[in-house]
Amino acid sequence: MLTVSAPLMTDKVKDMLDGYDNDGITIRFVERSGMNLKFDVTGISGYAAVDLAKAIVRSSEYGNALYFGVSWKD
Repeated sequence: MLTVSAPLMTDKVKDMLDGYDNDGITIRFVERSGMNLKFDVTGISGYAAVDLAKAIVRSSEYGNALYFGVSWKD
């Protein structure tokens, strides 16, 4: 389970990641708990999924200024 923690703009982060489908890798939103967003990821290992999620968020127009964290838990 991929968890993204972001105190601000959680809706935009969710929209960026939910529905991602590229090269056999899919990211699907599961639930929200406060500032934590949980996603189900298929087609990629845990730590690679963390790197991918960070890259997707950072590639947005506000990603470099956004404070967020990404973690993986089996």
